[in-house]
Amino acid sequence: MQTKPKFSALTTFNLEKQPYGLDLIESFYKFWPNNCVLYVFLENGLEKIDYGKIKHKVKFFDYKTSIPDYYNFCKKFKSYKNKQDDYRLNAFRFAYKVFAMKKAVSIASSDFLIWLDADIKTVKPITNEFLLRLTDRQKYISYLGRSHVKKENVRYSENGFTIFNRKHPLNTLFWEKIQKMYSGGELFKLSEWHDSFVFDVVRNLLEKENNCSNVNISNFGIKDVGNESHVFVASILGDYMDHKKGSRKQKKWSPEFINRFNSTT
Repeated sequence: MQTKPKFSALTTFNLEKQPYGLDLIESFYKFWPNNCVLYVFLENGLEKIDYGKIKHKVKFFDYKTSIPDYYNFCKKFKSYKNKQDDYRLNAFRFAYKVFAMKKAVSIASSDFLIWLDADIKTVKPITNEFLLRLTDRQKYISYLGRSHVKKENVRYSENGFTIFNRKHPLNTLFWEKIQKMYSGGELFKLSEWHDSFVFDVVRNLLEKENNCSNVNISNFGIKDVGNESHVFVASILGDYMDHKKGSRKQKKWSPEFINRFNSTT
């Protein structure tokens, strides 16, 4: 009998600049399966966290000491920092999460590892059965595709929620290519340098070279939430979580999440 796969998750944030990350942790602890561990790579504030009661489910790491590769990347390619005003060319801002992902993939023991942006808040119980529905043992990544949206300039995937199948044969190859993109500077040859675009390039390349496909979570169904580009809330994930990305961070709920909730009441 085949054993059920295990899940773990990760996030990263700077406590001083992104205190909303605490909402992610609290809601994860309350609503996610007890056997799903959350790895948190925290910058500026590890000493302020009282994690006694949640330590069995949430594991904290100091970002600066755990992930020196990120700072080496920033130093090596500092000549590109003058592009940071354009988010599409702000490689350093979005590389922060990529290096955390790479670290977590190497230390996790679960079958599947889930990336969660720090501005996500879970609102109702998530079960192992739901997570299994989003994955396929024969496929490597579960991602939020946006190729269906009308605006061509945002058709790259939404990288706020991504599942990696650590036991898949392509796991090592994927991260080797990501390593080359970042530490090797290959991403600076692309038209956009943020993680969503880079991950799409690598994923599409692996699909083509290995004649394989991955799980597009958007294919489970998309609802009208008033903004088609906010695919996280429009997708099946919106039944369980809100993603207060961008300017939505200072609000209690994203407008799209409210629209989705109102449409079901």
